[in-house]
Amino acid sequence: MKQAVFVSRDKDQFVEIEQMLSRKKVNIMWTPTGKDLMSLLSDTRSPNMIDMVVMAENLPDTPARSLIESVVVQSPFTLCVVAGTMDQKEFHDVYEGYGVLMQLSERPTENDARDLEAHLDKLAGLGA
Repeated sequence: MKQAVFVSRDKDQFVEIEQMLSRKKVNIMWTPTGKDLMSLLSDTRSPNMIDMVVMAENLPDTPARSLIESVVVQSPFTLCVVAGTMDQKEFHDVYEGYGVLMQLSERPTENDARDLEAHLDKLAGLGA
């Protein structure tokens, strides 16, 4: 993985995830809105594909599910992670079929970062 984008108005929201990805030498970008993310994904001048998007469940301009639908169409190999407060069943019902990698707590902790890192390491192992 080379590039990840965080979508949130609160740059402190993903500090633990950002630190974990930085240790893995992942380039990190931030954007406050879904519209800005879609602009990044459609920028053909960008030399690097966006490998993963970590988004807040509540964004100012679009629901996370709508944004994921757009990401899947624009960039089907980009991994999506959602941070929010839905219980497990509701999360499954809302995001089923969209290939969301995982749900994180609304303010991801160090444990959440380790869980995401384990998922990413398993995926990396599949390509070996």
